[in-house]
Amino acid sequence: MAIFLQRNEIDFERTGITVNVPDNDVARLMYYLKCVCMAIEYEQDSDIQRFTNYNNWAYLSIEEQWVLYRLCCKLNPDLLENRCFLHNEDLCGNSRNDFLEISQVRQQFLVADSIVIAGQTRVVKNVMVYKIEWRRDNYDFPIRRLPVKLNNLAQRPALSYQTTTYGSTTYGSNTYGSTYTPIVIQQAPIPTNSCRYTHCRAIVVIICVLVIISVIVRFLTGNIN
Repeated sequence: MAIFLQRNEIDFERTGITVNVPDNDVARLMYYLKCVCMAIEYEQDSDIQRFTNYNNWAYLSIEEQWVLYRLCCKLNPDLLENRCFLHNEDLCGNSRNDFLEISQVRQQFLVADSIVIAGQTRVVKNVMVYKIEWRRDNYDFPIRRLPVKLNNLAQRPALSYQTTTYGSTTYGSNTYGSTYTPIVIQQAPIPTNSCRYTHCRAIVVIICVLVIISVIVRFLTGNIN
């Protein structure tokens, strides 16, 4: 249901506050969603509260950033215009946007006392007036850039895990970063000639032992005779 307000018939009480929004597309869309929730009865929805805390924008996962993007597309400014959003440069004064509580009539514009979103009726709590630069910085530009960024992240090569076996130990390597190469100490093979030398020396030792035994036996035999 729309309410048409006549000039010089309403008075506004400003309810907006000054905030600092991080210079990031995710944070700006979260701030935009926060403004939507301040204008209409939406913030009580527990599913949307996580996406309005713009100071904690870095905690959103890639999947949650896609959810934020889809929420902002569904709650776009064109849908809310003349219902709870109003583009009016003069009413903003020195601010880029402000929230007005309607108590008496003083300006002329069309607003709504309720709005239907996803089949549910939401009550309009405040009217947010804004300058076009506010919309560009906090909705138009971020809503165009964010899906491009998210798609680029999705196209990066996935991290894979390879293994290199060394003896009985398996070492992992990350193909997206540096590859681990186990240190292998190679021992030079023993020359074949050394093996022959060892065998010959053993034969010589055996012969010497046999000769000594033969001499001892002869000596003992001679003494007995």
